[in-house]
Amino acid sequence: MQIRTKLTGQFALLVSAIMLMAFVTIYFIRMAYVEREFYKRLRHKAITTCELLVKVEGVDSKLLRQIDKTNYDVLYNENLTIYDHTNEELYTSNENLYYTVSPELLDRIRLEKEVQFSEGNAKIIGILYTDRFNRVVCIAGAEDKYGNDELNSLLRILTGMYFGVIGLVIAAGWYFAGQAMKPVSHAIEQVNQIYPKLIDRRLTVQNPRDEVGRLTSTFNKLLDRIGEVFRLQNLFISNVSHELKNPLMRVGAQLDVALLKDRTEAEYRQTLLSVREDIRDLGQLSETLLELAKVNDQTRSLIYNDVRIDEIVWEARDLLLKAEPSYEVQVHFLSTIEDDNQLIVKANPHLMKTAIVNLMENGCKFSPNLQVVVDVFPLKNNVEIRFTNTGIVIAPKDIPYIFQPFFRSDNTANIKGYGVGLSLVERIAKLHDGSIKVTSSIDAQTTFFSLILPYRH
Repeated sequence: MQIRTKLTGQFALLVSAIMLMAFVTIYFIRMAYVEREFYKRLRHKAITTCELLVKVEGVDSKLLRQIDKTNYDVLYNENLTIYDHTNEELYTSNENLYYTVSPELLDRIRLEKEVQFSEGNAKIIGILYTDRFNRVVCIAGAEDKYGNDELNSLLRILTGMYFGVIGLVIAAGWYFAGQAMKPVSHAIEQVNQIYPKLIDRRLTVQNPRDEVGRLTSTFNKLLDRIGEVFRLQNLFISNVSHELKNPLMRVGAQLDVALLKDRTEAEYRQTLLSVREDIRDLGQLSETLLELAKVNDQTRSLIYNDVRIDEIVWEARDLLLKAEPSYEVQVHFLSTIEDDNQLIVKANPHLMKTAIVNLMENGCKFSPNLQVVVDVFPLKNNVEIRFTNTGIVIAPKDIPYIFQPFFRSDNTANIKGYGVGLSLVERIAKLHDGSIKVTSSIDAQTTFFSLILPYRH
């Protein structure tokens, strides 16, 4: 069911329920009023007749019947009967119409002074009339034809008004629901026009303050993130294809050259060593890409523990030097560290070690003396790990892009690498609510990478 239809139905149902309650209330209030007025009229007739018969001298039942015949204020099927204290009938206005009156009813009227009841379509009232000498009971009854006609007319009017107003409410609800959903329909049309080639197109926000406007703004933000994902995906695929193609082509070319003619054992050995080096580079690239894919997978839950950052740093140093014995890593801790809690952070040990190894390797690789200095600074709310090397510096224009996957500056073309390590480090830092900063000084030929991590909470 469309939202427009649902809104129209709900609006019509609400209004119809309110109107039904109002019209039913009006009808019953009017019915109670008509009945109350009719009984009031019967009471006046009964009292008037009793006063004429009891108080006025010379008025007997025959004369009173003649008076009633000349009275034009006669109700439909009216009958008025008077009984004395012995339950004998003193007077009746209509000898062709009698109501069922029992001695018990007469006694009840004498006890309660007034009793209202009905018989068939007739409404009947019984009253006790007393003066100094007489005590009589008057039973007056009639059919309220005029009141019934008035109620039937009111019922027809209210029924017609009810269905007429409901029809009008449905039409108005359909129109206003359409007006309310118009921005949504417009947004749907715009969304249907967005294709991968038009991913930069955004929805028009008509009113940023209402719910539809906020929904459209949220959808535009989602499109921004999707566009960024598409861009990074295309960049990632093109770079991975390029980086994988080069070592594979080198391996293939070396094997083809080796197969052109018979060679000495030393030459075959040299070829195999070169091929092994290329395969090792491919393995390292694949491992780094897998790590990057893991940290970018938001559906995976990582386990964080309280770890000592000094132990992670030393383990990372040993791991790097075992793989690259020619590198030199110097680790310094400030002498102001007095409490072990200044070195404890909430982290995933494996990911944190991977980030620090990559920063150490990056510092050694781009330093002519293959050396990096690691300084650990405990701050008020964070611990900072600074990696410093000298030699090749990063151009200011390249600094905003160095954490993008596969980005490499022009002055690093001759150094082995794929440009994935720093992107992995940045992602790991974000997963730990930390940050990574870089400063490169051309004058001093130094580069600082600062990994900042918050203390355990």
